Amino acid sequence: MEIGEVVWTAVLGVAAVAPLATFGVVLVAYLTYRQKAHADRRDQWWKRAQWAIDSALNDADPERRLAGMRVLVQLIGSDLATSEDAELMSALALGIQDQELGRLSAADGTANKQPGLYPGARAGAAHEVRLKSRGQTVVAGSAAAARVLQESEKLIAAADARTARQQRA
Repeated sequence: MEIGEVVWTAVLGVAAVAPLATFGVVLVAYLTYRQKAHADRRDQWWKRAQWAIDSALNDADPERRLAGMRVLVQLIGSDLATSEDAELMSALALGIQDQELGRLSAADGTANKQPGLYPGARAGAAHEVRLKSRGQTVVAGSAAAARVLQESEKLIAAADARTARQQRA
């Protein structure tokens, strides 16, 4: 066999493998792009979650607290949320309920049988709220406190739904 034939055979062999190698490189690049895009979306999700958590824990402004709770309910419904995120949000919602119930008890001196007042609430206003997660009904002394308690229930339900979906998958 001549040297020219050997070189030509090698060139043809490499040419036959080149499309497969190109496909491999393109596949790796695509998978890397998808992973980075997912990581970037997850990072943005977490930044929104941090804002919402900070807002939901804001005792000074009940409207901001309510907005934070609503954003958390939406975020936990996202495909980017993990079961660990759902557990965190559920624990956060229970903690917020504990704060609200403590505030209500402190304001009226009872165990939530009479209305308590949220800072800035009018006396005489009472709002009954059913807390399914606790199996009880409480009376909030303001619409803001009642809405925060209702949103915390929605967050617990959304977190439970997220956990159930991920367990089925």
